Amino acid sequence: MSLPLRPVPQPYDAPRKATPGAEREKVEIITPDQYTDRRSEPRQNCDGKGALLFLSSREIFNCRILDQSASGARVTMENVGNIPAEIWLIDLDTHIVKRGTAAWSMANRMGLKFNFIQSLAPSAPRPAKVPQEVYDAWLRLSNSAPPPSQSDDNALYFD
Repeated sequence: MSLPLRPVPQPYDAPRKATPGAEREKVEIITPDQYTDRRSEPRQNCDGKGALLFLSSREIFNCRILDQSASGARVTMENVGNIPAEIWLIDLDTHIVKRGTAAWSMANRMGLKFNFIQSLAPSAPRPAKVPQEVYDAWLRLSNSAPPPSQSDDNALYFD
C-alpha cells in the first residue's frame, strides 16, 4: 500500500511569481494632518477651564481643555510627572466630571479617553458613582456651596 503524495510546501523566502499589474498597485500615503485626527468622533474646539484630579496621589492640577468630544479631550497643563492609570477631569465651565485614562501625553499636553461622564449640579446631592474626593474637589474649585444635608431634623413622626 502506497501513501498519497503531497506537494512539497515552498519555503517562506522562496521567490514569488509577480502578478501582472502589481507594479502599478498604489500604497496609501497618510499625511500628517490625516494622522493627527484619527478620532472616532469629531471634537469641538474650546478653551475651557478645568482640573485634573489624580485620586491615587490625591493631586490636583489646573488645566485648559483645548478640545473635547463625548469620548475624549485634549488638555494642556503644567508638567505633571507620573500619570496614573485613572484620571478625573473636572470641567469647571460645564460642571461635568469625567473619568478616563491617558491616551497619549507630552510634557505639557495630554489626550484623554473617557469611560465615565457625570453632570453635577450645585444644589443636587453627590451622584453615587462619583467618588467623594472628586465631588469635594469640584465643590472647592467651582466655589459651589454643598447641598443642604438630608437629615431627619424636619421629619414629623406620628405615634
